[in-house]
Amino acid sequence: MDPSETSRPRTPSNIAEYFGRLANTYGDGEYYGNRRRAVLEAIAGEIADAREVLDAGCGNGTYLAKFVAAPGNRRVTGIDLSIEMLLSARRRVGVKCRLLCADVSRIPFKPESFDFIFASHVLQFAADLDAVVVEIARCLRPGGVLIATGQRDHSVRQMLSAIAGPDRWREYREVIFRRAPRRDADVGPDDRYQRAFARSGLRVEERAAPFTVEWADIEEFIRVRWMPVIPEDEREQAGAMLAEVAEAAKAGASGSLTQHEPLILGRRDS
Repeated sequence: MDPSETSRPRTPSNIAEYFGRLANTYGDGEYYGNRRRAVLEAIAGEIADAREVLDAGCGNGTYLAKFVAAPGNRRVTGIDLSIEMLLSARRRVGVKCRLLCADVSRIPFKPESFDFIFASHVLQFAADLDAVVVEIARCLRPGGVLIATGQRDHSVRQMLSAIAGPDRWREYREVIFRRAPRRDADVGPDDRYQRAFARSGLRVEERAAPFTVEWADIEEFIRVRWMPVIPEDEREQAGAMLAEVAEAAKAGASGSLTQHEPLILGRRDS
């Protein structure tokens, strides 16, 4: 991990500002869409049983819209640090759910308020993972489930690194990927999420949501996810680098690629 990738502190204001710049594009494209469908299929049973749903770190509402539209009777709530993301979520879901600006480390609800809590690519940015999981678990009803996605998922960067080679990859990483707030998943052991769930009193289960993409989908994903946070005066260089690695990837790849979105489920005993 290059130090420049981890130089942004994980304060709530920095995280809100960073993701606010992605409010209009985050979750768009085939890569995100295929991954989202795979996750929803993997947790369809839990969604069907849910009656009080919290999307913790809901972003611009891509999962919220699916929870609202799922068959059955449920009340859906979303919280996020970014006002820009919440405004985008409101445009996406209308008045069909509650939206609040809140930090997952201080959730503004009473204990045992929800039977289904979802956190997609959120826990990686927690300054104190154990405290955040305890706070989320506090809001979970007996028999309820917390589902988190995203930990240990470095597959896209690993593939690009292998394609570009170590020297060229350092250049790509410096220009394209360095500005994200620090993610504990990038520096911690693989089982730290499972251990945090267990320490909070949740019974832990792991699943994987496989999904298939083409190289063009990965290129689109990088443009959707990373280009908006690159300064304008560096975007031309970043675009040229992306085109270069995409051509190398397409030349060396055949057919589709299978990715796996890791899921951790934590159940609170009845």
